[in-house]
Amino acid sequence: MKIYIVIFLTAFFSLNTASAPADSLQSIIVDGEQRQWRIYLPSGYAKDDLIPLVLNFHGSSSSPQAQADLSAFEKLAQLKGFMVVTPAAKYAPQGGGVTWNVDKIEGAVDDVAFIRQLIAHLKQQYSIDPARVYATGFSGGARMSSRLGCDLSQIIAAIGPVAGVRYPEDCQPSRPMPVITFHGKKDTVNHYEHQDNSAPYWRMGVQDALAGWIKNNQCQQPATEKVITADVTMLSYPKCQQGADIVFYRSANAGHTWPGSAQANVMAKFGLGNTDSATSATELIWQFFVAHPLP
Repeated sequence: MKIYIVIFLTAFFSLNTASAPADSLQSIIVDGEQRQWRIYLPSGYAKDDLIPLVLNFHGSSSSPQAQADLSAFEKLAQLKGFMVVTPAAKYAPQGGGVTWNVDKIEGAVDDVAFIRQLIAHLKQQYSIDPARVYATGFSGGARMSSRLGCDLSQIIAAIGPVAGVRYPEDCQPSRPMPVITFHGKKDTVNHYEHQDNSAPYWRMGVQDALAGWIKNNQCQQPATEKVITADVTMLSYPKCQQGADIVFYRSANAGHTWPGSAQANVMAKFGLGNTDSATSATELIWQFFVAHPLP
């Protein structure tokens, strides 16, 4: 199953989008390793203006260019006036494609350290609003944004994992963390419910991961449910400590996809399932981020 997933996703991303050439990416050295990222600044940005930063993490076997195309966050950034930085993964476990070291495997690249140093570097170069640094991502990138909600909770204001929300077993945020997330019940890559054939990194279902964040944020239950479409239900937990709301868009028919993506037909062609076209994860994530700066 693990090898199949890697080959499958690699084929999708390599055929669907062309990776940006290495010299178009910016880089720094972290623990002796060159780490790279793609950056987008809206055309109206002025150096002295405080600007929000959205870190947008690509999925396993993917690339910054592919994630930019999948999410269309840069197009929204131009309209709304925020910076988008899409880091490049470098961790390559045996038998797998490049991904994020979410489980912090010793001896491999330290992706939490990379992002901590990247944010510090960007703050030296640009007038980034320290209260409005956010993390989102797809699949493996969703797991990475979840990890940052645990480990960099004093820096990251809110997270928006798509098709891969996690609450790692060693998660110890220093404060409640606002979370907006999306997942389809027909996701055959990151299963909605944990199964015997789930990938080794996928050790809990979506509901169990959400339960971790709900407990961390001390949210009152049950959730408020709102029917968005015939397939999509929004579950919200608005009564959490320090205003750290949790919002979950659950789809009955979506697969391993990004809601509202213009690449829906291509993803379906590669067997990743249906995409909810009536909701835009990108716009909803940004609206949630705007409402949840660092307290």
